[in-house]
Amino acid sequence: MHPSTTGRTDGAALLARLEGLPFTKLHKRIVAIVATAYLVDAADVAILTFVLAPISSEFRLTALQSGSVASLAFVGMALGSAGAGWLSDRFGRRPIFTMSMLLWGLASLLTAFAFNYESLLACRFLTGIGMGAELPCAVALISEYLPARRRGAYLGSAQILVVLSFLIAGGATLLLDWRLAFVLMFVLSMFAFVVRRGVPESVRWQVARGRIDDARATLARFEALAPAGTPAATVPLKAPVSRGPLRDLFTGAQRRRTATAWAMWFFQLLAQYGINIWIAKLLVDHGASIAKSIGTTMFMLAWGIPGTLVACYLLERLGRRPVYAGSAVLTSAAALWYGLASSSTWALVAGCVMNVFLAAMTAGINAYTPELFSTGARATGAGTASAAGRIGSVVGPLAVPAVLAAWGFTGTFLVLSLCFLAAAAVVLLFGRETRGEVLENLAE
Repeated sequence: MHPSTTGRTDGAALLARLEGLPFTKLHKRIVAIVATAYLVDAADVAILTFVLAPISSEFRLTALQSGSVASLAFVGMALGSAGAGWLSDRFGRRPIFTMSMLLWGLASLLTAFAFNYESLLACRFLTGIGMGAELPCAVALISEYLPARRRGAYLGSAQILVVLSFLIAGGATLLLDWRLAFVLMFVLSMFAFVVRRGVPESVRWQVARGRIDDARATLARFEALAPAGTPAATVPLKAPVSRGPLRDLFTGAQRRRTATAWAMWFFQLLAQYGINIWIAKLLVDHGASIAKSIGTTMFMLAWGIPGTLVACYLLERLGRRPVYAGSAVLTSAAALWYGLASSSTWALVAGCVMNVFLAAMTAGINAYTPELFSTGARATGAGTASAAGRIGSVVGPLAVPAVLAAWGFTGTFLVLSLCFLAAAAVVLLFGRETRGEVLENLAE
């Protein structure tokens, strides 16, 4: 359904009113609900970092099989991200966002009852589909409600939730058997499924689909909560036009932005998950107990919180490109330092520094990605970019054992550090700055 000329004019006026609104209680509610769901979703991704060693021990998995358990979840996430992104652009952010939680929650419950290697693979694949479906819907929904002056900081701060999810997952695995930990994930998912039903549909999506009356009704809910005397918006906006989600990704200058997003996600997640999925198990392989390796990993990951806070501050002052590229270069250097560390003490220090910069890098990609796509293809764009990242997530855990055997611990981290540098180069060479711009004015 394509809006008429009159509809586009009315829609642009509605979007100008949306952009000009103060931050209302409904804005805060949407942020809280999406954040809660995102936290729970990220915890299920994080938990595999800590349970891979005990699962491998119980099922007597080889290194290749352990990597396959991690990687098949990412294959599911790639399919879920790409498919849900397209569905979200066609049928709305809210219904796909809501149902994704139900799917992965049930799959997590099934994981708790896995009885052999094959059943474990099947359960993690289904979980991956559900988890992957959540990301593009959440990114599109939250970015389309945040005003330009706050968008970067709020989107970037989602990385704090990811760090907290790792701490929650690590704590759960210290206190619970790995099967009970997945039961806990199911319980949390059902809570998130209930609360996210209160999220309204995106006004921007309604306008892009020509549902002007629906958009007007949704906007009225926000305006009713605005303080009396709030001045009319004066934000100049371009009328949104969409040729369809897939066509929009490859039209004109959008082709370059799409390729930039895909390359960023691929290189970053290849290196990131190559490190994160194996870091606890590698510590065990080097003689640490499972409990000690989990505690050490949690301590290093916690340093991502200050890294995220600094990045969120800089995203609105320096811009997306310099923050992302600078963080990527520093992450690369820290990863190489980790690989070259001559003692466990220096490895711990290097790991903490690496997580500071990696969290800042992730805050940057979270803020930057939805700004690279138009409203008609934002979820599809974010979903396909995430899918490209999940391909990297598959390659990373599978490649680490082979690289480790061929080049050792130092050589492995050299390869991973080069992937971070590749992500920085892509953004500096092909990216455009988006700081402070209204979403509609970025779609050129």
